[in-house]
Amino acid sequence: MYQLLIVDDEASVVDSLSLTIPWEDYGIEHVYKAYSAQEALQTAMKQAIDIVITDIRMPEMDGLELIERIRHFSRKIRCIILSGHDEFEYAQKALRYGTLNYLLKPIDINELIHSVEQAIADIEQEWAEISSLQRIKQTLHANKPLLRSQLLNELLQSKPIQAGVLEERLTMLDISFRSGDPYMLMLVRMEEDFSKYDLHSLSLMEYAITNIAEEVFQDIFDLWPCITDQGYLIFLIKSIDNQGLSLIESYAIKLQNNVQKFLSGSLSICLSNVRIFPEDISEVYHASVSSLMRNVGMNKSYFITIDDTEMQAQARTLMQIYDPPLLPALLESGNWDEALAKIGRILFINKPEHELTHDQLFTVLLYLSSCFAMSFSSGEEDVESQLGEEFNLLLRKKGHLSRQRIFDWAEKLVGILQSRASYQLENSHQQIAMKVRTFIQEHLAEGISLQTIADHVKLHPVYLSKVYKSVSSETIGDYLYQTRMTRAAYLLRHTEFKIAEISGQLGFLAPPHFIKIFKKHYGCTPQEYRNK
Repeated sequence: MYQLLIVDDEASVVDSLSLTIPWEDYGIEHVYKAYSAQEALQTAMKQAIDIVITDIRMPEMDGLELIERIRHFSRKIRCIILSGHDEFEYAQKALRYGTLNYLLKPIDINELIHSVEQAIADIEQEWAEISSLQRIKQTLHANKPLLRSQLLNELLQSKPIQAGVLEERLTMLDISFRSGDPYMLMLVRMEEDFSKYDLHSLSLMEYAITNIAEEVFQDIFDLWPCITDQGYLIFLIKSIDNQGLSLIESYAIKLQNNVQKFLSGSLSICLSNVRIFPEDISEVYHASVSSLMRNVGMNKSYFITIDDTEMQAQARTLMQIYDPPLLPALLESGNWDEALAKIGRILFINKPEHELTHDQLFTVLLYLSSCFAMSFSSGEEDVESQLGEEFNLLLRKKGHLSRQRIFDWAEKLVGILQSRASYQLENSHQQIAMKVRTFIQEHLAEGISLQTIADHVKLHPVYLSKVYKSVSSETIGDYLYQTRMTRAAYLLRHTEFKIAEISGQLGFLAPPHFIKIFKKHYGCTPQEYRNK
């Protein structure tokens, strides 16, 4: 469905075109109205407009200037010009500005509808070309380095990826790693020598180090690089012939030496032992970070290796707490499923072989309680009561702490927060809908538009439309239309107001327009309805 904007300084023309044509039948989801070029420009900048129908002669700014200014921020909007002047100069300029059609007044409705259908077909053809297989392949090829980096970051963060999906993504991105391949993880930290660079230059240095690494390792290794949010350079390394991993330490030292020689900067490197892809990538990464943090000093270049014993010890640490996304952010954004998954990762719920010490369990309990406390809204209950009896029991009976007990308690609190948020959201949406209806009823005599209603409730028009539709079986436009028609019938039956007066009270700018809309709805003119 598409968005249409109708522009004319004659309000009756705008209102008539917007209300008399069943635009939804022709693929138009919403019709925006503007009574000046300046108002149209503001609407086009705020809304996702696809098609503009504009008069050519308007005060302050004409239709051609409007189109020219629209072109500055969107070249995809299709424009149709209405003009009462069959002048070659106007038509020539319109074509130069990329106007789709130039229609003369009085408007032939069928011709206008055909022009809009032509505009929609033109838009769909353009997007079909953009989304064509060849274009997708070209875009994919251009973005492969970024997509490869994102995939490795997902594995480092232990995001769940089904085996089949992982294999497909590896194949699509031309990554040589496959399930069962031996690999080693190399974590690289740029030391104090690089602190003299600004952020942009630092990114160039990271790129340069990655290029040097690929040059050093290219003979017998395949490298899969990425940069983490914490600023570490990560390389997953496999041997081309599965025999070269024993030589990897010497190549890592060559990398340090070449970066020092060509970039005048020091690197600290932590190299893991051999693992089997895609197992333990996240655990190896966290163990490498922890080991580097313990051993690396300022302005020094270290080379560290970690063995299985250290790996197992580090896997039991609480690095998952600090791994993004952070739990408070997930709770605040209402991402409940991901919040529960995060808690499960912190407690290693799906990895019972990774035992947590009593102190680590108690630390997790306190951490979770602080996260939940920050998420509770201030109300009648205090924080201790909202944390529940289970929390007090876990505090008193520390000897009975277990990861499952903590997870069950946390899962219950996440459910409570989710229920509260759902109730508050539904209640909030109902209140917004009530405000909309009240505004329409109180301002029926005014020129009401979706934008004026949105300004009143202080919401974006598109979001407001979705909110209203979520709690009602009708759109805002439907309610406005039904309210006007119902009110019109009441005034005709129970008052002596003239047709023109009723038209004004209902917000119609011209009685003929009101008569046309009324007849379409009731099957007779207002006067015929009154005489029944």
